[in-house]
Amino acid sequence: MRKYIMDTDTGELVSESSFDTSAFHDIELTQQLNETLELKLDPSWAITVGGSIFCKPVVENGMIYFGCCDKKFYALSTEGRLIWDFETDGVILSSPCIVGEMVVFGSYDCNLYALEKSTGKLLWKFPAEDKIFSKPCTDGKRIYFGSKDCNLYCIDTEGKLVWKFRTNGPIETHPLIHNNILYFGSGDRNLYALDVEKGILLWKFATKSTLRAGFGVWNDVIYFAGMERTLYGVNTDGKQVFSFAMNDYGSNSILAENGIIYIPSRDNHLYAVKTNGEILWKFKAANAVEAPTFHKGVIYFGSCDCNLYAVDAFSGNLIWKFSSGNILVSTPVVCNGVIYMGGWDCNFYALSASDGRVVWKFRTSISTVSKFDMELMRPQRQFKTIWISEEEEKPEEKKEERELSDYGKIESDYTAGLSKDYIKGKKGYL
Repeated sequence: MRKYIMDTDTGELVSESSFDTSAFHDIELTQQLNETLELKLDPSWAITVGGSIFCKPVVENGMIYFGCCDKKFYALSTEGRLIWDFETDGVILSSPCIVGEMVVFGSYDCNLYALEKSTGKLLWKFPAEDKIFSKPCTDGKRIYFGSKDCNLYCIDTEGKLVWKFRTNGPIETHPLIHNNILYFGSGDRNLYALDVEKGILLWKFATKSTLRAGFGVWNDVIYFAGMERTLYGVNTDGKQVFSFAMNDYGSNSILAENGIIYIPSRDNHLYAVKTNGEILWKFKAANAVEAPTFHKGVIYFGSCDCNLYAVDAFSGNLIWKFSSGNILVSTPVVCNGVIYMGGWDCNFYALSASDGRVVWKFRTSISTVSKFDMELMRPQRQFKTIWISEEEEKPEEKKEERELSDYGKIESDYTAGLSKDYIKGKKGYL
């Protein structure tokens, strides 16, 4: 007998979570991660204040820039010394972008900020209508970013709106400019291609799920995944030319290098797949795999099993791994033989790229890790919990229906002597 979760919108059966929580000591976070993965909930808009680091850092000219869930944006030296910090009014998950002498990033306080790189002085901020998760991108003249308000914004380098393009869902993807075309995905399940100058729709490609995170590009093919089991490859005319099936959804940034597509998946694997769809290798972690980085023939990636892995990019063989105090969801950056990345354990790490030893670490301003606001995630979808026998379902087996949209109905039928209980209303259940 196995328990399954059914998405009542699609009819898809999702088996109970295989997420291994033995590595965690924070029971509340463990439970939240379990439910997030089991029900395929989207945590992007529901991360709470804490000292955890989510975003990918930028390293430039001896400086490291990154945002944190403590609402602060940090600038460190590559020796780990704090140069300056800047406080916003919201959690920062948006990875920064360098635009000339500015560093630009979004916050959950609904603003896009431009700071002077050397001092952290506020140059300007641009207000969106909701939270900003996506990493901004630039062509040097303009800055592009998406927001939970369903808009893709184009602003100039002085923070003035040039144009905006509205979709029918929140935008979590990191926009990509390739050959003067702007690509991004939306919660309305479409990949969009816009004229980068005018914001005019060139085409859109429909998928089956919310699109998240970043894209990989190789030979003018855009590779991307959403909260479903299929990785897509679409050419610059919007025609699908590639697909790859995973055992679970792959909702993180895709990496394309040397004709190989590296695909992180919630089935605990990092896949290395050729452009003809052939699996070159796959590496199994103990839990969900996060976005990878390629450097000098090595793939570096974090995992929800609390490890950072270094594997050979062409064979998939493990070179070394580093264990931290909590999940590692930040994308690593490699510069001059050092790996820089943030940890959920409220530390920013500098590690040796050759063996994973700690060079230094920097503690953020809050020592308590961030959690997930489950009530912000649950109402978006409806699920039904069902039990299916491996042989033949017996009539005395338990049935349960759960409507997560408002907790307005919970029905339980225990035929082993217990009566039915019906509880209605908005305030939970007995």
